[in-house]
Amino acid sequence: MNENLKNVLLTGLDSRIPVLRPALASALKPARGWLRAVRSVLGLSQQDVAKKISTTRQSYAGLEAAEQRGAISLNSLQRAAEAMDCELVYFLVPREGVARTYRELAQRYDPAFKHLQATEHSMALENQAVGES
Repeated sequence: MNENLKNVLLTGLDSRIPVLRPALASALKPARGWLRAVRSVLGLSQQDVAKKISTTRQSYAGLEAAEQRGAISLNSLQRAAEAMDCELVYFLVPREGVARTYRELAQRYDPAFKHLQATEHSMALENQAVGES
């Protein structure tokens, strides 16, 4: 990937972290899944939602079960969310303890950065360290 484009993308992704990281705790999936939780609080039956997405009650029940198992497709989850007048939102955030930003995460996967870290470690062992990598 072109370095300029990569930097623009990393800057854009990193600018979202202050909003996304705090949302993680709020976005934890309910024990029986978002579809069942939302459908229940809206007072809708499985048949009601199934009709809105032009499928059978049994097929919709399968969607709820698939979500609970973590096996539902994004497309199916999107369709069911729309049937209940909801938005599907998903995002990826670097794991705590691994990287604070996408840029740091990208560096961890960069072969040149890994070589730099190894060199820095070797130099530190020889009391020749130049600072943080």
